[in-house]
Amino acid sequence: MNQEPFFTDTVGVMAVILMIPVFFLWLERTTQWKIFHFLPAIIWIFLTPIFLSNFGVIPRSTPIYTTFRSFAVPLFIVLMLLDINVREALKAWRSVLVMVAGAFGIVIGAAAAFFAFRSVLPPDSWSGFGALAGSWIGGTGNLAAVAESLSTPDEFVGVVVVVDNFVYLAYFPIILTSRHWAGWFNRFTRVAEKQPDRVADLSVESKRQEVHFRHVLTLLGFGFAAILASNYLAKLVPELPPVLTEKTWAMLLVTTIALALSATPLKNVPGTAPLSMTFVYIYMTMIGASADLRELAGAQWFLVAGFVCIAVHFLFIVLAARWFRVDVSMAAVSSVAAVGGMASAPIAAGFHRKELVPVSIMLALVGYALGNFLGVGTALLCHLLA
Repeated sequence: MNQEPFFTDTVGVMAVILMIPVFFLWLERTTQWKIFHFLPAIIWIFLTPIFLSNFGVIPRSTPIYTTFRSFAVPLFIVLMLLDINVREALKAWRSVLVMVAGAFGIVIGAAAAFFAFRSVLPPDSWSGFGALAGSWIGGTGNLAAVAESLSTPDEFVGVVVVVDNFVYLAYFPIILTSRHWAGWFNRFTRVAEKQPDRVADLSVESKRQEVHFRHVLTLLGFGFAAILASNYLAKLVPELPPVLTEKTWAMLLVTTIALALSATPLKNVPGTAPLSMTFVYIYMTMIGASADLRELAGAQWFLVAGFVCIAVHFLFIVLAARWFRVDVSMAAVSSVAAVGGMASAPIAAGFHRKELVPVSIMLALVGYALGNFLGVGTALLCHLLA
């Protein structure tokens, strides 16, 4: 539809954009409807603005979206990565290595799927595979960061969100039921019935302090300083377009700077989680508003490619579990920490063994750190294969 949108001013557009996630998060929490177990709030938060922009309620393109995305994406990357504790992660080194192997399985699986279906996929879909890999290795924040750095078309981002969730809906029950495979799986991986490990000793620091305005100002101040430094340094690095552009280097550099900041007292400042997720949900709403799925072709092949990618990931997890002698529970948690992220990892861990919940959270944070680098690497590999 080509008529003028009902809301075009900054206040009107932002009111709609902000109230969409507010409504669905409230609805999910208060009703606890079963549909949210299969189609979580983030899906509705993404799909609703597509409907609103296509039917003339809010604009599909506006400087408001462009300006917000220019600073929000690197900012929530900094905020998310401040929670990483490398020293604690090293205590669970075997599970970390299994997860890293699974992450590379996603990279190889995405490249293989792209190569197999490239003739029926839309042009430049290599960037969509990079965003999908970033999402499955890290999370929604990594999806956003990789997509922004690669200038992935909004339509591709929309399909990535749908593929991400539909494939995960099929994969998560497999991870949960894998608990029943313990006998033969542990024999395959050569794990003793009572394997001695120190996973239960892993602790994850929780910022239970009340968040004050000085905390928010501190996080925002250092966040924008990190963005400024990464943007300046990105201008000094040679470009290798279309993958390694100045925007891509800036995102990789801000990820590196954020990891360095996580080793400073800044990591103890409370408020990182609510601030980062606020920016993530607003970003996903704006991406939905910008997308026009009618212009996309080949979405069904993207979905098939997603299943191929996750199958290769699963194979890498199984082989790594055998190599590092990890039991079925740790293998499952290592997998879902990447594919499902922070939201699903503790659920799977609690279903398998409650003492694995802390390590599942730590693994999800490691995924955040890896997602941007490996997502860009996947895009580069797919581009070379194209």
